[in-house]
Amino acid sequence: MAKKKTTKKKVEKSKPSMKLEKSQQKLTNIIDDEIKPATKTKINVEVRRTNEASVLKNKVNIEARNAMEEVQEILSPCIKCGMCKSLCPVFKTLKKEEISPRGHSIMLNQNILNELVFQCNLCRACEKKCPLNLKICDAMKKAREALVLDDRGLKTNEEMIEAIRKTGSPFESRKADPDKLYCC
Repeated sequence: MAKKKTTKKKVEKSKPSMKLEKSQQKLTNIIDDEIKPATKTKINVEVRRTNEASVLKNKVNIEARNAMEEVQEILSPCIKCGMCKSLCPVFKTLKKEEISPRGHSIMLNQNILNELVFQCNLCRACEKKCPLNLKICDAMKKAREALVLDDRGLKTNEEMIEAIRKTGSPFESRKADPDKLYCC
């Protein structure tokens, strides 16, 4: 059997349409070669930054939760006898139960974390009187750490730390009121 030759009719395109196709092809090549990779890189960098930020935030949240678990481990044996209050200078001055070591213990065991933990002056007088020898000041330090990790630290502490970084002094300028700035 003999093969039949099929002839294709060539349709000639007009010169303007050929120029248009060539310019479209050039644009497509430019987009594929230059724009798409740059866009992908920008998107990848943004996604990577977002992922890194979320990983860092999760890490900080985990550290804050771990700090609170440590606080509860330290304070959970507390029998709330109130003997710690008798030597606490802050309680003697302010006469508020929530500022006493027993008040801190009750609140922290109930996962109530607030700025009152900065009221403790970490003198360890409560630890001397505690019949269970609990390390209450260590728990206060951990609670403060959890607050700071949770971005709920004292603004005055942040101002003081920034002033120390800038000037080497806790008082940034002579205008600063030293009574407003205090630290842990």
